[in-house]
Amino acid sequence: MLTVVLFLALGVGVARWPGRPAELGRAFDWFVVRIAFPARIITLVPELELGGRALVPVAAQWGVMGVLIVAILVIGRLLGWSRRTTGTLLCVVPFGNTAFLGFPVVELLLGEDQLGWALLYDQLGSFLALATVGTVLLGVYGPGDRATVGEIVRRTVTFPTFVALVAGFVLRLTGLPGPVEAVLVALGATLVPLAIISVGMRLRLPRTAAAIGPLATGIGLRVVFAPVVLLAVGAALGLGGDPWAVSVLEAGMSSGVVASILAADHGLDEDLAAGMSGLGVLPAVALAPVWAGLVA
Repeated sequence: MLTVVLFLALGVGVARWPGRPAELGRAFDWFVVRIAFPARIITLVPELELGGRALVPVAAQWGVMGVLIVAILVIGRLLGWSRRTTGTLLCVVPFGNTAFLGFPVVELLLGEDQLGWALLYDQLGSFLALATVGTVLLGVYGPGDRATVGEIVRRTVTFPTFVALVAGFVLRLTGLPGPVEAVLVALGATLVPLAIISVGMRLRLPRTAAAIGPLATGIGLRVVFAPVVLLAVGAALGLGGDPWAVSVLEAGMSSGVVASILAADHGLDEDLAAGMSGLGVLPAVALAPVWAGLVA
């Protein structure tokens, strides 16, 4: 975990480095989303253990998402949040940072051999949920036209990580030439440092005091309530094993960077969205060893 903290601190420092390129953060994002992450996916998918257990992390993410959506709607009504505030949290809280932050946290706390379960949680859980349910929520709560079914499908199947996921499953059958695999492994190795540095560069306090209450509530739902729900379900149903352990750890990650960017782009509360993905990292990292200890 010290590695994560140090990379986060480096990201904070880079964001304040005199003379740094203005678009450096976006450049990191571009490389991570389109090069490093897809490369890591292509090399991981052929090693996935598929079967009944593969449904565990996928079902866990979709279940957590549903619970969080209901919780936000209920709390928002009770506290009298504006439609914009409720919409922002609905579009950000249910979709965790299960790749940028979740992958390195799982690798550090549970081992590299558990990354396959994290990949399933992220790609067939978080990513597909954001691309479908998230897009619908953005269309409902953001200004402008709602996304059509065709647009949702197009965004999903053309996103680089989804393309890499499909390629990875094809390569399970065909294999991958040694030199190409070596290049992809090297590119995938850049995912952890660049992703966490990118998240660290976004750490900032909200600009308005009015956002503190919803921000604290959203972070609490994301990094405490979600993993506690899975722990309770696991205890009640007697669930356990590596897929469940990874699911609990991933459920406690802060809100996703991509979700916060999409919320801002759709005219929702940019400060609240950025705070969820940036400031939420700190409690998520602090609590991750606790969840790992409970599921060990």
